[in-house]
Amino acid sequence: MTGSALTTVTCGRGEPSVKPTHAVAGIDPHKHTATIAILDLRGGLHETASFAITPDGLGELLTFLTETELVIDRIGVEGSGALGRPLVVALTAVGYDVREVQANRTAERRRRRRRAKTDIDDADAIARETLSDPHLPPAGKHSAPDPAWDQLTVLSDWRASLILQRVRLLTEAEAVLVSLPIAIRTVLPSTSRVLPQLNALADMLLGQLQRSDRLKVERLLASLADITTLTSRIKDLDKQIPILLAELGCTLTDICGIGPVLAMQLLVEIGDPQRFRAEGQFARWCGIAPVALSSGEGHGPARRHRLDLGGNRAVNSILHTVHVTQVRCHQPAKDFMDRKTSANKTKREARRSHKRQLANVIIRHMWRDDDHRQDRRQRRPTAALTAAA
Repeated sequence: MTGSALTTVTCGRGEPSVKPTHAVAGIDPHKHTATIAILDLRGGLHETASFAITPDGLGELLTFLTETELVIDRIGVEGSGALGRPLVVALTAVGYDVREVQANRTAERRRRRRRAKTDIDDADAIARETLSDPHLPPAGKHSAPDPAWDQLTVLSDWRASLILQRVRLLTEAEAVLVSLPIAIRTVLPSTSRVLPQLNALADMLLGQLQRSDRLKVERLLASLADITTLTSRIKDLDKQIPILLAELGCTLTDICGIGPVLAMQLLVEIGDPQRFRAEGQFARWCGIAPVALSSGEGHGPARRHRLDLGGNRAVNSILHTVHVTQVRCHQPAKDFMDRKTSANKTKREARRSHKRQLANVIIRHMWRDDDHRQDRRQRRPTAALTAAA
């Protein structure tokens, strides 16, 4: 925000009055409609409206924002990576500063004040969160549609769905296995893993069984066939991941502990890395930056910190996986942990410091990959013109 956000006007008695000229907005998106609320910088509700999520509705939303008498500094959107994605793309394209407001923040505000829940109330709560916190993370994952990233997202979602189906079948099969007759259970492999027991059951020659037990065996064999099919599909999808990563110019797999699957998940969750202006902003977004939990330090630095329970938990979980892998088999990570523990840091504090360093390494890799990708895009038209000449 530049310039003064307030304008001095004269009341009827000649007394000066301060009138806000800047505002923030909050948008509550749904499948077919979106509701917007505009607040001035004093927290006063200025205007609300609802629009359809269609090309015409998005045009009406932009017209509504343009014709308002206040200057919109920031716009908060809840669910900017899902239902609010069309809104984020349209608003970012015309130059608005769009931020992500997590749903748990507005839910906490509503519970704390015992407020009702309507679209207008939700939009108002989103706007108030946007007003109260100017450091909200950028909304959406891309400022413009990216076909390669969209393809990777579809592949990631499909793979995750197949894995969930496979886990569900294995979990249900385990409950059926323990209900089989003892005579069958005793000849099955003595392991806690379900798949070897199902494979052994398929190779067994079963004698006379009760009708209910035979149905159980038939169900287990059908589940085994479904699990085999799902496993084959997952492996086929895994073969496509390195190809898409190469098209995107991703070098995250060069980092110890990050394979093609983790690299795909990072790209899908983070999106456009250029929306993060600094390593600290990215670390706060993914919940890696520690939160001060100290007292008695006065004007000095905080003495104690705790884990940040906010942020993107999916990326946080990936960083923890990479940390565990590196500490086990990567000598620089072992040396880092030794230095921290020798400096009177607890193991938990040393782990947080290492995850914070990993966040810096990952976002720098993504920035560099994106710069190289942009350079390739710029060279292609030049090469085409040279070839045509």
